[in-house]
Amino acid sequence: MLYLLLCVVFNTLLFFIFKLFNRFEVRTFQAIALNYVVCLLTGAAFDGNDVALMLQHVGEPWTIASWVLGTLFIGSFYLVAVATNRIGVAATSVAMKISLVIPVLFSLLVLQNNAKEYSLLNYVGIGLALVAVVLTSRRKAEGTHFPASRWALVLPMVVFLAAGLGDVIINYANEKLMAPEMAGAFTMFTFTASAVIGVVALLYQAVVQKVKFEGKSLVAGLALGIPNYFSIFFLIKALSAFQNDGAFLYPVNNIGIILLGTVGGILFFGERLSKVNWLGFLLAIVALLLMSYQELREVLF
Repeated sequence: MLYLLLCVVFNTLLFFIFKLFNRFEVRTFQAIALNYVVCLLTGAAFDGNDVALMLQHVGEPWTIASWVLGTLFIGSFYLVAVATNRIGVAATSVAMKISLVIPVLFSLLVLQNNAKEYSLLNYVGIGLALVAVVLTSRRKAEGTHFPASRWALVLPMVVFLAAGLGDVIINYANEKLMAPEMAGAFTMFTFTASAVIGVVALLYQAVVQKVKFEGKSLVAGLALGIPNYFSIFFLIKALSAFQNDGAFLYPVNNIGIILLGTVGGILFFGERLSKVNWLGFLLAIVALLLMSYQELREVLF
């Protein structure tokens, strides 16, 4: 349970940091690219043995999966930025969060490795989690109107698939391709791929497009990179702790992020929730209880 809580905390920190990007007018792509370099340095400092494990296992199936995941990570970050500008923040965030249905179905139907026997209440909780995600993500229009076009259909679907596919790769690799002690090395490999692509893109921007590098992007990348590393590291650890039961972990993790993010947004950023958002918030709590009541019962009693 500790790994799951830490995963929720570090993922929520990422949202808070991204929220500060607009306030300080940070160049998002520069910060994102540099954050992956920081992720590598964080991983090496956190456990130097992971570097040795990386070198020992180059070419194994799980290392290939990690490189695919790393490419998907930085591509998804850029895609989210494009989608936010084209179709708005609300639609993009809903597409990302509701993507949890992909790893949930993958875990239930493909891996079939559920750590517990699911009751009707558990399945009701999963369904309520999807509803809660949509309701808590809904925001009032801010005067920006996006023309009806192919972007309105294509971008949310691509964001949905990319986010869900990333979780599926992590779940599959952790279940089928690697031992639990490889979590750190897998995370390092993943961020190596992202860092290489990011640095190449930055060099292209600087040399060909003459884009000026800003010092605050380095600070933002540093602030983003440390929690980003641990968000993935503890996700993999949490999956192992719950016998790779993604059908349980992903909804609980996502709901936890929503709850903590909502509370933090109110306390630290003065965000206001609509009645629909509050309904989603309450449904999220109910969904969390229904999905995890067996585990909570074991811990409390």
